[in-house]
Amino acid sequence: MCTFAEGWGLPKCRCYHGLTGQQTDRAKHQAAGDDALAAHDGLPRRQRTVVLSIMMAGTTAACISQSMMIAALPTIMHEFAVNAALGQLLTTSYIFMLGLISAMTAYLVNRVDAKKLFVAAMLCFVAGCAAALFAPNYPLLLASRLLQAGGAGIALPLIQVVALSVYPRNEYGRAMGLVGLIIGFAPAIGPTVSGFLIDFWGWRSVFIVLGAVTIVVIALALPLLTDVMKREGKRERFDVPSGLLYALGFCAIMAGTTFMEADGSLSALPVLALVSGVAALAVFARRQARIDQPLLKLACFRNRTFAVATGLVMIAQIAFMAGSIMVPLFVQDVQGLSATSSGLAILPGALLLGVLNPVTGRLLDRCGPRPLIVVGSAVLAVGTLAFAACDASTPEWAVTALFGVRTVGVACLMMPMTAYACAALPAEDLAQGTAIITSFRQIFGALASSVLIAIMAQASSNDLGIDAFGFGVSFEVQAGVIVAGFVAGMLLLPRGKARKAA
Repeated sequence: MCTFAEGWGLPKCRCYHGLTGQQTDRAKHQAAGDDALAAHDGLPRRQRTVVLSIMMAGTTAACISQSMMIAALPTIMHEFAVNAALGQLLTTSYIFMLGLISAMTAYLVNRVDAKKLFVAAMLCFVAGCAAALFAPNYPLLLASRLLQAGGAGIALPLIQVVALSVYPRNEYGRAMGLVGLIIGFAPAIGPTVSGFLIDFWGWRSVFIVLGAVTIVVIALALPLLTDVMKREGKRERFDVPSGLLYALGFCAIMAGTTFMEADGSLSALPVLALVSGVAALAVFARRQARIDQPLLKLACFRNRTFAVATGLVMIAQIAFMAGSIMVPLFVQDVQGLSATSSGLAILPGALLLGVLNPVTGRLLDRCGPRPLIVVGSAVLAVGTLAFAACDASTPEWAVTALFGVRTVGVACLMMPMTAYACAALPAEDLAQGTAIITSFRQIFGALASSVLIAIMAQASSNDLGIDAFGFGVSFEVQAGVIVAGFVAGMLLLPRGKARKAA
């Protein structure tokens, strides 16, 4: 029987194949469960440490890159004579491309061994850094950022699949906690690190440092990294129409959202883009249900546990990403402090997230998901509502403390719920599960952040699009989303007594 699933409150004797969710023959279920557990007994500690250390170092560089342009925007906008809307694309397009590429990795993981795929991702990222270093104009700089994001989009879901492969199933929480060190921590410290580099050596120095670190990682990966993935040997086919529909659909929605944010109104162009994007994604979803080898196995969402846990991951990502963008804006434009101060305001929270992710992962293994959902949602909601009451007179230390409080809630939800969602799937669907979660987390995080910033701009009364009132309204909306996620999690996730991990 599924002792691991049962220990986390998942129903006993139920298959989690995301297809029918119906009761199956006990003997077949016993055999399937034994095979899955045997395939995930984990690696020896030393080999596990080498593999994850190398991959985490490279993925950290790729993740930290997504937010490092925030501090450089004023300088780049002046140097290349672009406005704020175009300048912001250096960050938002990176995150969006990362999410789109992540959707393709389920296919790649099943076709290419982990070592080759990781090295290819790092080479792609280095090429993007080199192109950005010598970019003579804004279009080429933007293209180089998209090339970097291509490498990051492969590396990020890959390390999650590898972590789940080298740890036994009853330690999935610990595995995702380690991955959470980079997924949450790296993007949050990006503005602070890049701020120091830019002040001393200019914005191009960011790409020198990132490229140098990645080259060292490649040099270590070639002799030391081993392939740890187990495959069934079947030859999967990449469905090109699905890839095009997925990319075009979300790109159209992102374009429509950006137009609305810039115009502040629902004109014909953004509405047309949004409708076209939704239509393309509807066709994409229909196609995934009809073909034998889908790009994303959306049938995984028929598994209620996977669907609800993935929703909680996205809510945590939205709260973290929106806070990481809006709090620095609040510190600079409402409180009138420097860019360095705005980066330092979120640095303690970023460090705290790095410390807490492994802790909450182990708590998931020991206590199950429900206590983490209660604590995480409550802390995140309280911190969010407290931010809604901030104004220009709020002390800088209070802003830093509140960001840290929200980080505690994010740490309780994001990586633990990722591990819980993946545990609800059979071993052969781990690549699909991590690809879906990573892609959806990044894409919906970017889209929702744009919407929340647009809400802030519409509610604000100045030309900058940010004042204390607009900031508060946006955080009140976030609090409502968090409460809705808490209710869904408590009502829809299975109940059961948690089993302590061995």
